[in-house]
Amino acid sequence: MVTCHRLNLTGYTMKKILIVLLLLGCNGKSETLLLPQDFKTRLETTENALLLDVRTQEEVQTGALEGAINIAYDNNFADKLGTLEQRPIFVYCAVGGRSAKAATLLREKGYSVYELKGGIQAWKEAGLPVK
Repeated sequence: MVTCHRLNLTGYTMKKILIVLLLLGCNGKSETLLLPQDFKTRLETTENALLLDVRTQEEVQTGALEGAINIAYDNNFADKLGTLEQRPIFVYCAVGGRSAKAATLLREKGYSVYELKGGIQAWKEAGLPVK
């Protein structure tokens, strides 16, 4: 039997504690990276939410989520954020890469941010509406 000095924990108990700590450490991202239906539900139930599409104007013309505003993620994205008021932001792009980068910048500026896992592509594959 392996024991932890002073706490007298068995190896089995220590493993359980480690697993719990790992799960708790991972939850922050998983609670804000949402599958399409969860994203839709959370968006609909969050008061004063802002839906942000970070794709290019050309991509937006191929379809977008109803009510989204478009601020393309580019080299000047951080400068464009000064126009956004402080409220929960739901962000998406085509497949999730740019929205993840945008979400990081938004969080650094103090926004509460939710990301659409898989982007609008996953949204469409889930059969959810696009305008």
